[in-house]
Amino acid sequence: HPGISISAFYFFLAIMLFYFFKNEENLSLNKRTKLFTKSHLIFIFLLLLVSMGMISGYLDILPHFVRGNKISLEASLSNPTNMQSWISGLLPFATITNHTFFVTDTSMRNSYFGLVLLLFFFLACFQKKNSIQIFFLITGIVFMLLSAGGIFKTIAYHFVPFIGYVRLNGEFRIYTILCFIIFASIELDKYLQQNRTFNGSIKWIYYTFEIILSGCIFFGFYKSISSKQSFLFSGNHIFSATSFPFKLKSLIDSITFYDTLWVQGLIQLFFLWGIKYCLKFSNWNLLKNLAVTNMAIACLMNIPFTGVGKMPVSQIQSILNKSPKGIPKPQLNPIKKNDTLNINEPSPVGDWSMYNKQIGVKSEVSYPIILKNTEAYFDGNKFHGINNFLNQPFVFIFPLNENNNLLINSFSPDKISISTITDTVSELILQQNFYPHWFYINENEKKEVTQAGINFMSAPLRKGETNTIFSFEPTLVKWTMIISAVSFLFLLILILILKPKHS
Repeated sequence: HPGISISAFYFFLAIMLFYFFKNEENLSLNKRTKLFTKSHLIFIFLLLLVSMGMISGYLDILPHFVRGNKISLEASLSNPTNMQSWISGLLPFATITNHTFFVTDTSMRNSYFGLVLLLFFFLACFQKKNSIQIFFLITGIVFMLLSAGGIFKTIAYHFVPFIGYVRLNGEFRIYTILCFIIFASIELDKYLQQNRTFNGSIKWIYYTFEIILSGCIFFGFYKSISSKQSFLFSGNHIFSATSFPFKLKSLIDSITFYDTLWVQGLIQLFFLWGIKYCLKFSNWNLLKNLAVTNMAIACLMNIPFTGVGKMPVSQIQSILNKSPKGIPKPQLNPIKKNDTLNINEPSPVGDWSMYNKQIGVKSEVSYPIILKNTEAYFDGNKFHGINNFLNQPFVFIFPLNENNNLLINSFSPDKISISTITDTVSELILQQNFYPHWFYINENEKKEVTQAGINFMSAPLRKGETNTIFSFEPTLVKWTMIISAVSFLFLLILILILKPKHS
């Protein structure tokens, strides 16, 4: 997800500029610039040194990767954390259902960072703020506007570098949450240091929360009963399930948006009363435990709605047990006969082709990665004559001849050794993604593979017996990975040597 890295770049750039202009030491611009540039250039150099392998790997794949290009404006405005989703700041459970209300991906909705910090976030808004709080509030709002899409994201798409590469707008909310946590934490720290009482702004914010939660409980429960859209009316369906995991799944499937309002509202109201007690009697240790427990419960309530959580662990394991152990030698069956899960079985995260460890899929799989020529292959071209190899195994001899023989001597992800016997000069086709750095070795010659059809690789075969080795050799990436590893070890040793010794 490039949105995480791109957001991080702007987030840390903003922090760097903030501390440069903050100038607590009151140094002259010239001296400040020299010190700042020296320390940051050294840091950036070391960062690039230990990141060379990763950077070279990204640069290598970007020209061939479908997400290596700027996406369309329409696509870049999809899956935001919209204004409706920010109700999760108070009611995190509410975002797990009702797609027509949120109109965005489930994983992009939730923005909860705890009831305690939410109280102090609003308190900080009404109190005198220091420069650090002002910085994190403004930065958080900017990322919040980006995550919401709309006109602000449209302007950023056209004028801010890299923003047009982000496919899921909701990713920007991660840095909004981080900024708001810091903003609220500073205010909480002030409150504790000054040992304030439960009076003034915090009191009115507390009662506002209490009224809102009470309203959510009443409205949600009323709508659940009056509309009969609730798990409360699904008892027969839930209890008729064969086992406890299936009963739990039936319960989860029966939860409606109205249920989430009153269930979460009740939980939050109990925590709110506990927070009030802590603030009144300065019980900071209990406040800390309430904050942690509140966050843990919010996370646990959302787990069943985040992919794997929808299936019991035993079911996931039973699917994984069907996957062969280690790295098996691929079967020489036609690609179209590669095993798939029964349509009636629950599906794990991703596609079965990620688990069966066979080369080749019958239809396009979006994850974990798509190359441009793979997309082109499945974009209708697979039905055009020579480009369609689904009736053949992952490696075969072309042209087809029943007298041809093929044997896989050894197999690993980056090296495949194959022996062939042919009646005529032929071509060995490997249904592996055509990509730079693949070579073949036969007749004592090493050459780059040639492209077969739209998406695959081939090597020439002479008449008679031929031993061919396909090997993947990204030399530059390998060397930069080695440099990264050595640099990391060197810096680790250096840190241990230079670590100041304290009594």
